[in-house]
Amino acid sequence: MIPGQINVIFGWAWMCVGLILGLILGLRAERDQWLGGYDSLTRRYLRLGHIAFIALSIINILYGKELGSTDIPPYVITAGSPLLIFGAAGVPVTCVIAAFFRKAKYFLPLPAISLLVGIGILVIGFMT
Repeated sequence: MIPGQINVIFGWAWMCVGLILGLILGLRAERDQWLGGYDSLTRRYLRLGHIAFIALSIINILYGKELGSTDIPPYVITAGSPLLIFGAAGVPVTCVIAAFFRKAKYFLPLPAISLLVGIGILVIGFMT
């Protein structure tokens, strides 16, 4: 499978997971003290994870679609594609885990840096 195509398929599938999480959160949203109340850190991490699922899925889809319009060498594309998938999977999953185990938040820079490098590859490809 072509690296960009993997990002598109992953993006759409991962977005479904984010929508399911949003559905679960939305069904319980009216309960004032659910997960410690609206302003609790637990609920904030879960909301952040839900948004990260969807936003980072869109970034993966765009990445996969834009690869064809750049002159990025194949070996660089092969590196950038899994970096974006790792980042898109890692940020929301870490947020969900951090909602219940606070020290997990210290792992957030790993997938975030992965996303930064992956997107940086695409940006450099557009500039060449």
